[in-house]
Amino acid sequence: MGKRSRLLFPPSGLAGTIVRLALSLLAASAGTLPAMADQGAYRFGVLPLQSPNKLAVMFLPLTQALSERLGRPVQFVTAPSFSTFMARVADRNFDIVYLNPLLFSRAKADGYHVVAKVAGEPFTGILVVRRDSRLKDMDPAQLPPRLRIGFPDPGAYAATVMTRRYLTRLGIDVDRAFQVKYFGSQDSVLMALYSGLVDVAGTWKPSLRSMPGEVRDDLRVIAETPPEPQMPIAVRNDMPPADTKAIVEVLTELGTTPRGRAILKGMALPQGFVAANDRQYDGVGE
Repeated sequence: MGKRSRLLFPPSGLAGTIVRLALSLLAASAGTLPAMADQGAYRFGVLPLQSPNKLAVMFLPLTQALSERLGRPVQFVTAPSFSTFMARVADRNFDIVYLNPLLFSRAKADGYHVVAKVAGEPFTGILVVRRDSRLKDMDPAQLPPRLRIGFPDPGAYAATVMTRRYLTRLGIDVDRAFQVKYFGSQDSVLMALYSGLVDVAGTWKPSLRSMPGEVRDDLRVIAETPPEPQMPIAVRNDMPPADTKAIVEVLTELGTTPRGRAILKGMALPQGFVAANDRQYDGVGE
């Protein structure tokens, strides 16, 4: 199944407690599934949109549900940066990937195909300011000079690529009009905004929703980009069709059970997933 590299982020605090509990539940469930001992684990790679601990809390319940349906372990893994994550995609290090629409075009070239996508709300980037900011919108004529703008990562499609493109289409030269800073993750850029390190932040709605209440309540959205296809889940092209089918069933049925709805709530994706295919991502980024 390609190269296998270890990626361990020792969790701490409340998040660590939740992660360790989820891991113990996953280990316990493995003992109840006879086929698991005879098959290798599938690696579910999640783009590092947020901190590793937070992503683990969000995705471990889903990987446990997938493990139970597939009869083999499904491991949550991520990476310290977008570039490292995509290098592992190129190495076919992951069997299942959750990534953004723009990066899927690269994953497709490396032998992955889309099987599902996030349902419901449009996939958009948003520009956020603090509640007490004087900015009401991104009118070029009204922008103070040399505002500080923060983004998660140059490869963050909604938060960076789409918001920068939106500003360019408004007639704003981002690199001239702003002091541009990158913070590595959605959580980090939102906390930088909350802490006053930047004046505007590019992000997307699920990350804003997932922030602690006191942070979220102190921020407000002042602009939103036009929509594009939602975040996809893709699998390696050599995955057995029966396993691919089972993965799609698990994802699309999450909203039909109390346990599934709890998983979706923890992922800040209340509307769940729908089946999807590669054609829906043709032309992304053009």
